Amino acid sequence: MRRLSFILISMLLAANLFAQSPHGKNFNIDCSNCHSPNTWTKIPEVIKFDHDNTSFKLSGQHKNVSCINCHQSLVFSNAKDDCGSCHKSIHQNSVSPECSSCHTTRTWLIPNINEIHERNRFPLVGVHAIVDCAQCHAKFSTLNFEVQGVECIDCHRSNFMATKNPDHIRSGFSTDCQQCHSINQMNWGFANFAHDFFPLVGGHKINDCFSCHNQGTFAGLSTDCYSCHKKDYDATTNPNHAQSNFSTDCKSCHTITVWTSTTFDHNATGFPLTGAHTSVSCNACHTTGFNNTSTDCYSCHKKDYDGTTDPNHPAQGFPTDCKQCHTTTSWQGANFDHSTTGFPLTGAHTSVTCNACHSTGYTNTSADCYSCHKKDYDGTTDPNHVSQGFPTDCKQCHSTTNWQGASFDHSTTGFPLTGAHTSVSCSTCHASGYTNTSPDCYSCHQTDYQNTTDPNHVSQGFPTDCKQCHSTTNWQGASFDHNTTGFPLTGAHTSVSCSTCHASGYTNTSTDCYSCHKTNYDNTNDPNHTSANFPTDCNQCHTTAAWTPSTWDHDNKYFPIYSGRHQGKWNSCSDCHTNPSNYASHTCNAICHKSDHHQNEDCYSCHPRGNG
Repeated sequence: MRRLSFILISMLLAANLFAQSPHGKNFNIDCSNCHSPNTWTKIPEVIKFDHDNTSFKLSGQHKNVSCINCHQSLVFSNAKDDCGSCHKSIHQNSVSPECSSCHTTRTWLIPNINEIHERNRFPLVGVHAIVDCAQCHAKFSTLNFEVQGVECIDCHRSNFMATKNPDHIRSGFSTDCQQCHSINQMNWGFANFAHDFFPLVGGHKINDCFSCHNQGTFAGLSTDCYSCHKKDYDATTNPNHAQSNFSTDCKSCHTITVWTSTTFDHNATGFPLTGAHTSVSCNACHTTGFNNTSTDCYSCHKKDYDGTTDPNHPAQGFPTDCKQCHTTTSWQGANFDHSTTGFPLTGAHTSVTCNACHSTGYTNTSADCYSCHKKDYDGTTDPNHVSQGFPTDCKQCHSTTNWQGASFDHSTTGFPLTGAHTSVSCSTCHASGYTNTSPDCYSCHQTDYQNTTDPNHVSQGFPTDCKQCHSTTNWQGASFDHNTTGFPLTGAHTSVSCSTCHASGYTNTSTDCYSCHKTNYDNTNDPNHTSANFPTDCNQCHTTAAWTPSTWDHDNKYFPIYSGRHQGKWNSCSDCHTNPSNYASHTCNAICHKSDHHQNEDCYSCHPRGNG
């Protein structure tokens, strides 16, 4: 207190000398909060200053500490607020310099060491929560908490080295102790090992590790069943595994529950057991061992194959692929689905013995009808297939029902039979055979063509395409549709003999009237077509009704003579057309108007054409 009084007196002198607070420039607290008005040197027991209003609140033991312990200078702002400024560390820099990390202002002792450990890299759980700190912190007596390793082996190396059952070092055990030991144990003893890579279930659920790990090492032990169960494999006699050359892959038949009561999933082999195969002894098929056993039926059923006489398989050359006819139910009652061969059996084929067709064996048997029916083909005389060169493709006419009652659908050839063709003998048209027969009418009807005289086809050069006039009904009553030629027959043309127009033949016949009517043209004198140099395009005046009477549209095309003033004023064309050799020339005054004025002049020069 004397020291404080000295400080205050010094402050007072300084204040008198400099007239400012000794507590610093920014100390803006009323002096009466701490000093008495009676005497400046005495500080009251109770002061009004509240330290909680500063940046450093007083709590715990700090409330009982003398101010001067922290404030060595009257400039209170010079006091530091870090723990180290007042509390010298005794931990030799082995922990954080921040005391509040572990200590509180209430007491210097640490009541929550577990909670503190949870905030660092090694929480204290299990047995570690009750272990004396000195067991891990060797320099605990000097409060030196040096950094410790967090791996188990960092503290438990002596346990690892000393353990002989099993010998961890010799067995090459991992130094990751947690693989087998638990932190919840109160001692080093074995607790659990995650054997998930090889689950210990069923018969493998054993407590003695050395039942499998008997080589003094726990590393690299084979997971193959046989590596542990060789003794079981060699000792098994029903069946004898070694003698029968069983697979050493025990799990093919055995489970991990027990060695006996085995089961084998034959479906996994690609050869599922069905029917009678399910009750057959394994050795019946696996006589030479269980590896690479053939899945071919004959390899097991050769005796059955050789002993079958109805039908005799070897003598008749039956295929050795037994499953084509037999099933796994039994050897008897064989049945062959012939439709799988691409040659289904229908009609009479269903009741024929196999040997009837397969006389030379069952492979590469021809599916051609003739290969079996040659005798039928050669023996047929109505019609005689051989002499008439019938095709050997029997199915064109015959069905599988029977050889008789053959029928051929001629429409499939592109030449359907209609009319009289339906009753003609096949050989009539197919005299040279049944291949490449011409569909041309003339190839069959040449005689009919040559003998026809009304009209005479040969002399008149009729076309040999008979169907232009004839139908398949009969040769007589031919009819030709002239409309299809682009020159329809009308009027008198319908009754004219064909040869009248087609005198030079029936190809490239001209459709020009003059080519047929030249005689009519030359012989016509009223008017004389030739001398008058009439056009040879007859249809300008004539029709197909008859050559006479003809008509000429004089009124509309040239000059009205059948109406108007000229009607009835002329007798013949020559009245105006005075030049008989040229009807294109005409005159008005030659005959009709010769007494009128202006003779020898063209009336049109003054008088209008037409009716005027």
